[in-house]
Amino acid sequence: MAHRLIKIPPMLSATISMGIASLDGALFKEIGNCPHCGGRPMPYDTKTKNYATLLLPGGSRTVTVKVRRFLCKECGRLLYAEEPFYPDTRVGSAIVDLALSLSRTNSYSHAAAIMEALGIQMNRSSVRNYAKSNLPMTGFSSLYGLPLPNSLISLMGKSFSGTDDETAGVLRASGYPSRYMPPADNAGTAEEFFRRKMERKV
Repeated sequence: MAHRLIKIPPMLSATISMGIASLDGALFKEIGNCPHCGGRPMPYDTKTKNYATLLLPGGSRTVTVKVRRFLCKECGRLLYAEEPFYPDTRVGSAIVDLALSLSRTNSYSHAAAIMEALGIQMNRSSVRNYAKSNLPMTGFSSLYGLPLPNSLISLMGKSFSGTDDETAGVLRASGYPSRYMPPADNAGTAEEFFRRKMERKV
């Protein structure tokens, strides 16, 4: 079957890449009391995590962020600062949101191809796995005919210098993804959305 031609305005892919790339090296270090016992977390170390892999004219570039880790003084548990990642995922939450938003109206393989055209690496299997997960289907807006998640739009064209206010803004615009807990009834999740999408096709 012939693939649909993907036409992406260069300005769109450039502003997306610019915003994501500006997060490179950003440190996320804010944390409240221990969620397990209410104790006081003490700094332990800093972990580097891959936020996205950008596909640029000169080759691929991995964008990483740093996440401070803490030890609770009371219960000894290892804790992570607020971070721009959903629990148990390997790329930034805005990248996951993009994969799910594009899959609303496209096949998993075509969603992955659109992401590649936008300059973001993700394969079909990863898109499919997110679509079958209990991660949330977030809000989106249509730009150039594409359903882009608001979390990604908030990054477009930005230039971050790594201040605490800026990292807090990233978390806020992303809906504080590390706090996410799937609802017991699965309402509003990707698994529910795409299950119903398949049922409508039958």
